[in-house]
Amino acid sequence: MRLKGIAIAGTALTFVALGLVGCSSGEDAPAKEGTPTEQLAAARTNLEKSPAVTFTLEATGLPGKAIGVSGAKGTGLFTPPSFKGTLNATIAGVTGTVDVIAVEQDVYMKFFTPGYNKIDPATYGAPNPAQLFNKETGITSLIGKTQAPKKGGQVRDGSDVLTTYTGTVPGTAVADLFVIGDRAGTFDVTYGVTAEKQLRTVLLKGPFYKGSTSTYSLRLTSLAQPVAITRP
Repeated sequence: MRLKGIAIAGTALTFVALGLVGCSSGEDAPAKEGTPTEQLAAARTNLEKSPAVTFTLEATGLPGKAIGVSGAKGTGLFTPPSFKGTLNATIAGVTGTVDVIAVEQDVYMKFFTPGYNKIDPATYGAPNPAQLFNKETGITSLIGKTQAPKKGGQVRDGSDVLTTYTGTVPGTAVADLFVIGDRAGTFDVTYGVTAEKQLRTVLLKGPFYKGSTSTYSLRLTSLAQPVAITRP
């Protein structure tokens, strides 16, 4: 009888131990991360939900006679697509910093003038900066057009650590967005995504100008509060 009792107790302890192991493995198992395509899609959606974003653009490797925008800094809205800030541009042979307000299809520029004047940015080889924030055709739309995305390493962005994803983007997508670029070419793209799964950086490298390889680096940081951007 005593041996039988010991056997029963041992069996019970075995089942309890197995049950604990099962619970522990279920709780400690890491969540499935998802494919690079899924991760980038989530980062895109999260950024587009932002009330507003700060935006910077820097270009390197531009040919000496390049016409258009080489830099930008300001605030953007996804709803409606809007931008307010400054552009570093070459216009009519003059390079300088211009103040710009753009709301949907309307673009206003202040360049050596006391007030804003409505312009067609394509005349100066520049994109409509408001359309950079168009959810269907803007910066974030490049994610949906990225081919063979792969997860890369991690890089530091100030106090944040970004996970990078790489791929390629067809020249048509780049040329449609920036008004420059070889439509028959291919551009390398690297995205940086925050720990909160928001798109933070976009780096494009390729034939923006004939005969040279240039790099455009874009940085977007979500703001907690909306910003008013209106036509002047």
